[in-house]
Amino acid sequence: MLVSITLPVLLILFWQLITSTGYVSPHILPLPKNVIKIFLSLFSEERLMLHIVISLRRVMSGFLIGIAAGFSFGLLIGLSRTGEKIFAPFFHALRQVPMIGWIPLIVMWFGMSELPRILVIAISAFYPMALNTFTGVRNVPSEYIELASVYGYKRLKLIRRVIIPAALPSIITGITLSLGMSWVILVAAELLIETPVGIGRLISNGRETCNMEQVLVGIITVALLGFIMTMMIEKLAKVVERGRSIHQEL
Repeated sequence: MLVSITLPVLLILFWQLITSTGYVSPHILPLPKNVIKIFLSLFSEERLMLHIVISLRRVMSGFLIGIAAGFSFGLLIGLSRTGEKIFAPFFHALRQVPMIGWIPLIVMWFGMSELPRILVIAISAFYPMALNTFTGVRNVPSEYIELASVYGYKRLKLIRRVIIPAALPSIITGITLSLGMSWVILVAAELLIETPVGIGRLISNGRETCNMEQVLVGIITVALLGFIMTMMIEKLAKVVERGRSIHQEL
């Protein structure tokens, strides 16, 4: 724990040093105390909380839709060679397109509403989830499947009791990567698909008014929220993995 907080503390101290000595202009990098002052001001006025709540809702909506669709698709092409031959080439081709490249097309289809923002986040979460689910399913040892067939496991029972548990580490990796992508694309979606509220809008407003402190508040807020949610998923993954190990021992 001590090691994990050492680097952030050192970075803050270095930030304080180069700004307080005038080595870096405050117009480029403001003093930490000024950033904290703006943070507290926005928080006390409940403006920051409003931006956070709206952005969290967008991230969670898109993230959950994306991982649900990605898991289903990855499972399909992982279990079916025919499904892989039909869908995998299109999947691998489309995932090469940067997510920002889809935004103009999605806006033209759905307008400047809430739906495009959530849809862009969902698509960004879909790709890593689908790819990792597919990889996990394909890497299930054949011995597991052969042993399950000896015990008379039918298709659905085989998937539920053998394949998904065996592929779980890869699936959890997909969930973690999808969450990270969701936060990355959230800011881009809120910047490029105009919205009056959201952390991306907070950052954009700071840029337009040359308020570097507000820009940094937005960036740090995204980083902290993403970090906290990732830690929560990793803790949940450890609990699930522990439960799986106990189940296997029994």
